[in-house]
Amino acid sequence: MTTSVKRISSKLGVIIFSPHAALICAVLFWSGNFIVGRALKREIPPIHLNFWRWMIALLVLLPLHYEQLYQFRTVIAKEWKIITALGLTGIAAFHICVYISLKSTTPINALIILSTSPMVIVFGAWAFLKEHIEVSQIIGILISLLGAVILISHGRPFELLNFEFNKGDIWMLLAVPLWAAYSILLKRRPPGLPQIALLTSSVLAGVLLMVPIYFCSLSMGQQLSLNYVNVLSVLYISFFASVLAFRFWNRGVASIGPVKAGMYLHLMPFFGAFLSFWFLGEGLTRFHIIGGVFVFAGIAFTNPAGPRRCV
Repeated sequence: MTTSVKRISSKLGVIIFSPHAALICAVLFWSGNFIVGRALKREIPPIHLNFWRWMIALLVLLPLHYEQLYQFRTVIAKEWKIITALGLTGIAAFHICVYISLKSTTPINALIILSTSPMVIVFGAWAFLKEHIEVSQIIGILISLLGAVILISHGRPFELLNFEFNKGDIWMLLAVPLWAAYSILLKRRPPGLPQIALLTSSVLAGVLLMVPIYFCSLSMGQQLSLNYVNVLSVLYISFFASVLAFRFWNRGVASIGPVKAGMYLHLMPFFGAFLSFWFLGEGLTRFHIIGGVFVFAGIAFTNPAGPRRCV
């Protein structure tokens, strides 16, 4: 009996700490970020929202991991270029583009454009990392992309032929290659530098890069509206969609690579529908189930191996 319990516990541990579970958690938290970001479009300017999001995240990370940063200070100083690049692409620029986009476009349009990210990551990994792309990976991405399209279009994919770009969509188009660059750069993590030290140092770099932009925004008279709901929203984004989500994403990419990890972004419209059902009382319909099945099928097709622990 004891042996069976230990065996089950061991298998559960492998699943819970697998890169796939980490990536699912990351995308779930980011789905909430899209909803909150859209809700705050009139309350907090995009630059202010992103600056305080990461400033609060940094205030959480630094006290917890200062000793590790000090321990690996030589590696961090030597690899400052890639750390700064991670801070610029994934921490500063990507989310500013997303929040600016959500001020003038719909979450549906933003998700349509974001759904192209896995293909951009595939091309980038092939072009810059010389990573071999298998046919199964392309097929899996296309299957999951079909599921994302079904979810985004509410089961009417041909209506996307009438898709029209607006100013917000252009900002989202800028965000996609930035996220692809961030995911690809993660694969070049400096050897010997732990994931959490890399995340903390890249967040620090991103915040420092945003400081002049933030004060420039203040000089232009942009202000944020502080109230109970807004403060809670920013705290959610800072802790769940920043500290936890990025830690999960970085671990997942380090374990299975940017190409396979990128496919999990197609789960965002599925989680968005689930969150809308849970918090807004919106109903789940047949197309949510069908689309979700396609997304998970595509991910499973590309990741046939059993679960393994994150590195």
